[in-house]
Amino acid sequence: MSHECPALGIDLGTTSCCVGYLSPNNHDVDIIENQQGDRTTPSYVAFTEDDEVIGKLAKDRVYRNHKNVVYDSKRFIGRRFDDEYLQQHLKKWSFSVVSGRDNTPLIQIFKDEEIVTYKPQEISAKLLMYMKKIAEKRLSKTVTDAVITVPAYFNYHQRIATAEAGKLAGLNVLKIINEPTAAALAYVHKNDITDCKNILVFDLGGGTFDVSIVKVCNKDIEVKAISGNTFLGGRDFDSNLANLIIKKIKEKYDRDVRDLPSSLRRVNARSEKVKSELSFETKTNLDLHNILLDGEDINFEITRKDFEMVNDRLFTLCLQTVQNCLNDAKISKNDVEKVLLIGGSTRIPKIRQMLSDFFGGDSKLTQAINPDEAVAYGAAVQAAMIRRGEDKKQEVYKITEVTPLSLGTDTIGDRMSFIIVRNTPIPVTKTKNYMTISDKQKEMDINVYEGERTLIKYNTKIGTCTIALPPKPPGYSVEVTFHVDESGILRVGAMTDAGVYSNLVMKYEKYTEQKADDALRVALENKEKDEKETEVISQWVKLKEYCIKTKSLCTYKSELFSDEDKLVMSNITNLISEWITNNKVENGSEQEKSAILDKKNEMERICEPILTKYGYPISEMCISDFYKLITQ
Repeated sequence: MSHECPALGIDLGTTSCCVGYLSPNNHDVDIIENQQGDRTTPSYVAFTEDDEVIGKLAKDRVYRNHKNVVYDSKRFIGRRFDDEYLQQHLKKWSFSVVSGRDNTPLIQIFKDEEIVTYKPQEISAKLLMYMKKIAEKRLSKTVTDAVITVPAYFNYHQRIATAEAGKLAGLNVLKIINEPTAAALAYVHKNDITDCKNILVFDLGGGTFDVSIVKVCNKDIEVKAISGNTFLGGRDFDSNLANLIIKKIKEKYDRDVRDLPSSLRRVNARSEKVKSELSFETKTNLDLHNILLDGEDINFEITRKDFEMVNDRLFTLCLQTVQNCLNDAKISKNDVEKVLLIGGSTRIPKIRQMLSDFFGGDSKLTQAINPDEAVAYGAAVQAAMIRRGEDKKQEVYKITEVTPLSLGTDTIGDRMSFIIVRNTPIPVTKTKNYMTISDKQKEMDINVYEGERTLIKYNTKIGTCTIALPPKPPGYSVEVTFHVDESGILRVGAMTDAGVYSNLVMKYEKYTEQKADDALRVALENKEKDEKETEVISQWVKLKEYCIKTKSLCTYKSELFSDEDKLVMSNITNLISEWITNNKVENGSEQEKSAILDKKNEMERICEPILTKYGYPISEMCISDFYKLITQ
């Protein structure tokens, strides 16, 4: 198969985008300049009365037409409107975000005196279309194929929404690749690494933060572990600095610029520039003319120490994330041979100093590729690799990525049944059998969760797969399959022994995304508490199953029992079943455990002698064996 036009690698960033392709002539990546001659394009879209403007020209319009300039769309792509992280940041944006159908966030702009709404992926599609356009201008050819990058910690909704944005932009998305993996691929390709080494990719961009441990051996690139935060980046450093500036203005001039929207926008914009200046100088003067109501200018000094002080918590969080990733990869910091710095925020001196101190010197830190371009560079190499793989002509790198969070479904007692554990290499397919617990159950809802806790109430629900069932006794088996593809997108299927099949149908629930490093930390902190609660729930489940089995025996094997014995078992079963309905486990206390055991002992004391008399001691019989017994 031959291709006239190269496939693109596109870094669809929170604050800027970058596009490139692998030149067939010099085996290097060409990063394509935009219409202003810049190699990166601000991720801004401005809506005018007659047109749409992308990039730097759009960013310059924030002060004149702030309600119609959209940015940071990557921060809410694939999220729900009531996502707690989204709600925390709503006031930081100058444009309006409202709740749409099915609780999706919609961006509102005003055009021709009317309100027009866009989905986040539609905004991302406009950015991708612009990158496609500048590539086509350079190449003088129509571009169809591209690899698009996402943060390693993007969940399944976010990855699917990104793929949808690519489709809306008229692109055939060859693959969704994680940003730190793309950066590692760029480093390996650029330096022609042939030996084996562990690389830590520290990717701190404008809106997201990822850490990956990558083992490189010749042309094999294996991601050992990932950690990160999809709501930590340069924007957050800017925001903290802006709050400091606002505080200083209040102290010196007795004015609160938060009451002056236009002044607040200028402070927010100036904070980004001050941050950049403090990356090269230890102090800078803040000059803002005509910013206050009376036209007064403000002028005072901001130091690097000020910047580091207000962002100390974020710096600490960055280092904690590095340590978490090392722990997950089961290696020490001494096993890391190179720390690859990616993203514009790695220019902050404190970040470099912190990493140098942690890893024992500057010698391990490297910026072999422009940190703003490395991700697009790697994506372009990946795009060319896919093409080469199709043509079967050249050897390509083998890339193995991992799942960021554990995946599973709920079982009786609202417990988490883990199917794919975190940091499992992908692509991966795992299958597990589940049993019905009700008599003649008509359907089974397979609720899919991600997270590290043993109880589903502490994890995040990401979808539901519903399968129709034949009218069978309790214990009927359903085979559930989880598949995560190379782009990290999850598909779930369920199959009965009668050949009935169902695919995952996404039913968007109230969605609160937890950072995976936080999820693991919270899981570890609550391990003892979860174990106690799970133990009590297990007793509650055993009691419920005993009631189900006893009731089913009286139904399906009624001819075996005398009327008197059936009446005795039915009466106690109904009483205990009613008690179970009214007494769910709340906190796993000793009182709850004692009450459940009392009920179980009461039921076994009455039923077990009768069941033993007829040759059916079912107390410790699992539900699948019971199903075989009933259907014999």
